[in-house]
Amino acid sequence: MVQWINARAPRRAGFGDRVWAAFGALLRRPEPVEMVEQRFNFLPRAFRWRGDLWRVRSVMRVWDQPRTGIRPPRRYFEVICGQGGSYILIQDLHVGIWHLSV
Repeated sequence: MVQWINARAPRRAGFGDRVWAAFGALLRRPEPVEMVEQRFNFLPRAFRWRGDLWRVRSVMRVWDQPRTGIRPPRRYFEVICGQGGSYILIQDLHVGIWHLSV
């Protein structure tokens, strides 16, 4: 067994890292999903994305974003699906369309 040992201290995120992360977030486009099933007519339970059915094991957190400029109000759901993959589902509260942030 080979174990790699790194003597460097853990790197902290600096201003440049935060700028690149924000820029990457702007480039990411939410992809539309079809909501197949909901719990209590509110929480996502199953959705279809890229032709595959994804079942939500748990909802980790929920938060709302009010209307900003031309963007309608949204509700975000951080969910755990399948084998533990974490995803963020976005619900457009104005028209009820769902998206997945990839």
